[in-house]
Amino acid sequence: MVDPSRSEGGQRYYSDEDVHRLSLLHRAVEEGRNISQVAGLSTVELLALVEEDRVERRGPRLPEPSEGAPVSSVLEQAKGAVKKMDPARLERILTRGAMAFSVPTLTDEVLVPLLASIGSSWRGGALGVAQEHLASVVIRRFLEWLLSTVDSGDLGSVFVSTTPAQERHEFGALLSAVSAAAAGWKAVYLGPDLPASEIVAAVIRLEAKVLALSLVDPALGATFPRELAELQGALPESVRMVVGGPGEVISPLREEFPDIELMTGLQELRDSVRLGG
Repeated sequence: MVDPSRSEGGQRYYSDEDVHRLSLLHRAVEEGRNISQVAGLSTVELLALVEEDRVERRGPRLPEPSEGAPVSSVLEQAKGAVKKMDPARLERILTRGAMAFSVPTLTDEVLVPLLASIGSSWRGGALGVAQEHLASVVIRRFLEWLLSTVDSGDLGSVFVSTTPAQERHEFGALLSAVSAAAAGWKAVYLGPDLPASEIVAAVIRLEAKVLALSLVDPALGATFPRELAELQGALPESVRMVVGGPGEVISPLREEFPDIELMTGLQELRDSVRLGG
């Protein structure tokens, strides 16, 4: 875990020790270590681990995004790892992407198209259920790590993200939390499939300023309006509610909920939380 200091304007400043630690984490993951296993190690322990791996190197290095590979190359490498059911390589590729690119570039140009590709390939039969599930496990774990890495700690206003009852597709909510954290908010991801009463209780307890919901499943089109109406009626007036998802899900809600910020992309969310934060 790296905890950079911040300027009065909210910009992160990384010390030499922070940069050294990030480099060691990068090298440990490169050698096949799981990020969840090494993130909690001290810098001294990481240094010893990296030296051990240097002595007993496990094989040829993969191309480094930081060495000039375009973001499209990282996306293709990730797709290849999904197809080959290689979770360790997929995690290495994503972690290298986190080291090489900004959070918006990583989310918009790697993670979102990767998830879209996995979904369409699964629906079309090009990927099996096991491949889709395995990739989802790795991506979920990576996003949770990324959220903890970019989290502003106790410095920012609270941004809560989740999905309403019956909506189990959680990546949109996770991506929104990561995007908010990168913008300086203290982002709290509650997990998916929560009833309105539980969401409201959490928002009040956390004194959140923003509640972000991800709506993805078109089959829940009749359920979403009821959930949004209940939330809108129970949330404190000081809480902004932003709702994101694909156009086919979001568009039918615009007329019924003109006071809710409805959006179809992460850039809209970033603009909203930057201007409104």
